[in-house]
Amino acid sequence: MAANIILLGAKRFISERAWQLGARPWIIQHPERAEDWVNRQSERVLLMDYEDPALIPMLKAAHAVTPFTSAITIAEEALLPCARINQALGLPGTPLELVEKTRDKPSMRRVLDSGGFSPVQWAAVKVPADAAAFAGRVGYPFILKPVDGVGSIGVRLVHGAQELEGVLNGKSAWIAEEYLDGPEYSVECFSFGGRHVILGINVETKNPDPTGSAFLEVAHQVPAPMSPERDREVRAFIRGFLDVLGLKDGPTHTELKYTAKGPRIVETHTRLGGDRLWDLVRLTTGYDLVDMTLQWAMGTLKPLEADPLPQGGAAIQYFTPPPGRLKRLHGMQALRRIPGVVDISLMVDVGATIRPAMQSEDRAGFVIAQGPTAVQALEICQEVRQRLVFDTV
Repeated sequence: MAANIILLGAKRFISERAWQLGARPWIIQHPERAEDWVNRQSERVLLMDYEDPALIPMLKAAHAVTPFTSAITIAEEALLPCARINQALGLPGTPLELVEKTRDKPSMRRVLDSGGFSPVQWAAVKVPADAAAFAGRVGYPFILKPVDGVGSIGVRLVHGAQELEGVLNGKSAWIAEEYLDGPEYSVECFSFGGRHVILGINVETKNPDPTGSAFLEVAHQVPAPMSPERDREVRAFIRGFLDVLGLKDGPTHTELKYTAKGPRIVETHTRLGGDRLWDLVRLTTGYDLVDMTLQWAMGTLKPLEADPLPQGGAAIQYFTPPPGRLKRLHGMQALRRIPGVVDISLMVDVGATIRPAMQSEDRAGFVIAQGPTAVQALEICQEVRQRLVFDTV
């Protein structure tokens, strides 16, 4: 019998995979984010705001007729609604209280502080005086983030009080954190009854273009090039962090900085990572995090016994061409034939307006490659990026 699951924020790739695995998904998507293909190919689609008060009563009524196994999402904005659905229907999934901690940055910092783990100086701020007091203790520069922000949107590195004019107006909540220097990594993990299996460690490359956001990620490498000693330290650190957080089951995507004082948590998410990191993990370990997440919701996922050993390396490079109207695009078909290239995808077409790369949606496309090492895979990606010509006016 097909597993009856709820999919919030479903895109084509995950709804297709759900059907292939034998699930019978209920698709719930925000009307503004709906994809025609998903709607046409799905038997049951609800185009609703995830926070609509009518949603849970409707799902309760459906659950009474055809029981669901779980609700699942890979969309950040749907994590809290998904946890509320599971709690309301008595279904397994990441507990609502835990998701709330990860979605609210001050709450997560309090959890870490109470556990004496990953010490980072921080403060909740709403007006310039709050930030000035924090800078008086910590100094400049410091990081300022929306407390519930996603995708690096709104994150800024503050070098002086003048940069806060018009930002802290008392109407929205922000968190100030000490600036953590050092390379940034992200870790893809799946937990089974409190046992945390790490499937991939990625090193991130931020946007070097001064016209865009310096916090936007433009490249990833798996496995992250690092010494065996640092690799062991990062794995132990992530396991300790998830224990302090209280996470027992399911996927997590955790970002950290490796500072002069050792690893420090940046943030975590109770979902698999974005930016096609699941492809990089699959290319290097054979394990598919999309499949695993769906199978977890279906109740068919078999626990992994140990961290898989990566074979070779994989990388993704995003395209951030000069802003303007795209007049011509040259080279993509020929570049697909370069040895090691796995996929080249464009998110723009001729005639489209390319914006400065401030957030993920502003990137023009990507290339994925694999090679004997992650460094070599990234070199292939960079060759594609250099040879792909975006002619903007």
